[in-house]
Amino acid sequence: MKAHLIYPASLLLFFVAACSSSKTTPKVINEITQKVESIDFTIEMNYANPLRGKHIYLTSGYDLRIKNDSAFAYLPYYGVAYTAPYNSSDGGIKFAEPMSDYGITPHKKADGWDIRFKINSRSGVYNLALNVFNNGSTTLSVESNERDMIRFDGMLKTP
Repeated sequence: MKAHLIYPASLLLFFVAACSSSKTTPKVINEITQKVESIDFTIEMNYANPLRGKHIYLTSGYDLRIKNDSAFAYLPYYGVAYTAPYNSSDGGIKFAEPMSDYGITPHKKADGWDIRFKINSRSGVYNLALNVFNNGSTTLSVESNERDMIRFDGMLKTP
C-alpha cells in the first residue's frame, strides 16, 4: 500500500520542481531583451526538425549568430535537397552574409519576439523566421527554394 502512495507523491514532487524552475525572472527577461534589441546575440541549436523526418538531437557546435547587419550560420541540414552542392564540404546551412529585409516584432502576449530576415549567399537564398522567447528558448525556421524547410530548436546564449 505504501508503494502506491510513494510513486504518485514523487511524481507530483517532480512536476512541481520542474514547473518552479521554469519561471523567468525579470533580470533574465531584461538580459534577453537587451541582446535581441541590440541585434547582437548567438543561438545554440539543440534539435533539428526536418519537414520529412524525425526530431534529431544535435551535438554541440551548431549555432546562428546575429551581429549588427549580418548573420553567421553553421547548421546541419536533414531533408530533401533539390540541388546538390558542388563541393561535398558545402553541405548543411552555412553562411556569413549581410541580412536583408530584417524585421522584429514583439509577440502579442509579450512573451518574446518574432525576427524575420533574408540571406542571399552563394549557396542560395534563405528566408529565416526566428522566435525568441523570454526564457531564452528559440525556434528557427529556414526556407529555401533548393531544399525542404527545416526547423531548429535552441537556446539564446547568455554569458
